[in-house]
Amino acid sequence: MESILIHTENKEELDLIKAIASKMGFKTEVLSRSDKEDIGLVHAIQENNPTESFTLQEAIEYYKSLDKKH
Repeated sequence: MESILIHTENKEELDLIKAIASKMGFKTEVLSRSDKEDIGLVHAIQENNPTESFTLQEAIEYYKSLDKKH
């Protein structure tokens, strides 16, 4: 199954797109900002190469170094 994402500027545009899709027999689902962020996070996790993963200590040191840069 293929999907398409359409970003709208307001609720009226969203309602129009949903109505058109419904008349064409397509199912629609509105994603919240949180839903979209979760999808992005899942994609990032899936693309992660486990052989390049940090150890816990390396991760802690990395995040501590970020605080010093600000």
